Amino acid sequence: MNGSALLILASVAACDQVLVREPKPADIVGVYQLTPGTREFLRRTKGYSSIPDSTIELRADGTLIVRDLPDCLVSDFGDPHGRFVSGRGTWELEKAFVGYGLNWVILPGDSMPAGGYSGPWVAIRRRSPPYDLEMSVGDPDSGETVRYERSHK
Repeated sequence: MNGSALLILASVAACDQVLVREPKPADIVGVYQLTPGTREFLRRTKGYSSIPDSTIELRADGTLIVRDLPDCLVSDFGDPHGRFVSGRGTWELEKAFVGYGLNWVILPGDSMPAGGYSGPWVAIRRRSPPYDLEMSVGDPDSGETVRYERSHK
């Protein structure tokens, strides 16, 4: 396959996120919970025996509350240690290379390591609301992700 064909193929594959309009903050605000597929991934692939009700709460004033995030998301290489971390901080929307994402700043004082999570670290998935939030586990090239969906509660 020549270079032009690869470029076209890559462009078509990324269209789902490239052609996404910027989400309105009001459409992102809410509580997100682990998807059933992610819960299964954490059990089978990452070895978590018990998974609490992990949530991410994005508030309209830009504050963030993370409850029981799987520790594989904050370890250097995505290695699980069977623990869950929590934290508080702020969030903001950012244009990513492909699509949009969220930058987080976690404040010190909780079990989640304090500091900035950017890049954006949290990708916004789906073309329209309700959006999903997705994070890579360890090396993004591994293809392992954890996904949260908007809670209906």
